[in-house]
Amino acid sequence: MLLAAPCDSCSDRARMDPITTALKKMYEEFPYPPSGAPEQRVGWDARLLLSYGKLARKKGGTLRVLDAGCGRGAGLLGAGMLQPDVEFLGIDINGVALAEAKEQATKRKLGNVRFQEVDLTTLEGLAVPEGGFDVVFSSGVVHHMPSPAAGLQKLREVLAPHGLLQLMVYASDGRAPLYRVVRALDLLLPRSVPLRDRLLVGRMLVQSPKADALPVGPWTDVTTVSDNEFVDRYLNVNETSYSVPQVWELLEGAGLRFLRWSEPADWNLEALLPPPLLELAQRLSARDRGALVEQLCWRPKLELVAAHQGNGPRDDETAASLGKAMLCVSPEVRFRTEVRNVLGGQRLEKLFLQIRGQAAIPIEGGPMATALVLARDAEGTFTGASFRDKLAKRGVPADVASEVLLELWRAEVLYAPHAVDLPR
Repeated sequence: MLLAAPCDSCSDRARMDPITTALKKMYEEFPYPPSGAPEQRVGWDARLLLSYGKLARKKGGTLRVLDAGCGRGAGLLGAGMLQPDVEFLGIDINGVALAEAKEQATKRKLGNVRFQEVDLTTLEGLAVPEGGFDVVFSSGVVHHMPSPAAGLQKLREVLAPHGLLQLMVYASDGRAPLYRVVRALDLLLPRSVPLRDRLLVGRMLVQSPKADALPVGPWTDVTTVSDNEFVDRYLNVNETSYSVPQVWELLEGAGLRFLRWSEPADWNLEALLPPPLLELAQRLSARDRGALVEQLCWRPKLELVAAHQGNGPRDDETAASLGKAMLCVSPEVRFRTEVRNVLGGQRLEKLFLQIRGQAAIPIEGGPMATALVLARDAEGTFTGASFRDKLAKRGVPADVASEVLLELWRAEVLYAPHAVDLPR
């Protein structure tokens, strides 16, 4: 899972630092993720990600994405299948995993997906496009590096000025039960013992019915995960985890800025606090609001979007400005409908809306249901004004149509790609 320098001989491996060498050995014995089958992951649509930043890329040219630490390439392959006009490059230290990923890409005839063995600690030999990558993904990798700060700075150096970084690192408080398992294992068998022996003892440990402090919080599946998952979680040879304030410091030290959480709903204080406490919380900085959520909920990972210091978030739209905006339905929205056959056709009974990994929301009748049916059937881009006109033709008053459109925008059912990224 961690990345590697171009390695055509054993002498290349000798140039790696000891931690990187140990990680390469571990992940080649237990490749990660446990399955290399393509996955349609949330947060992997390049145009949607770029729409979060105020800076747009130059007109013309192919959109280029780097997956820094692709492992078996499950997420990269899934993204490549859905975005055929985007060029994806996956890099990793794990030659075994890369061989599997290349085979999967060839099998599916994905000409827009490539893989390269590169060391994330140096990025030596990385084929960087002129001006840098438009999007960089790094999920679950930086925190395994000998120096996460140095590794993150390397990624910033290959990110285009307008580019965005989708980053995931482990959260200390949210992983507290997991680290109890790690510390217990370290007491039973030191890390100098061969990995497979430690795996055997670890499996026995978590099966103990008396070890009630171990399978709690987000980690209740500790007894059923695969060996590959168990090794990555509990026997990893190097790992650093972070609090929200520490992530802010990590980003700033690398010359990056926090732009947004990948799943804003997970960090929504309005869903957690009553009005009097919410009023107090709203006085906090974005960093400290995140730190508050982290203390109130299980957040085992910190997944966010970051940008260069010179970039920033897009200006929010208003009901008036949305009329002129070119909009698309978010690729991270799912619609499910229930219909009933009636004389002469079908009747819509219920519509369910799911945004990213959130729970599906039932929508029964009214202007919002009408708007969501329009969104479900929309193809390509459209202006906010044309969307409102379609609502009006279905009997929705103009003022209500504007409110519904704004609500769909704020719920991220709709988004506005940069003009250069509009579908052709």
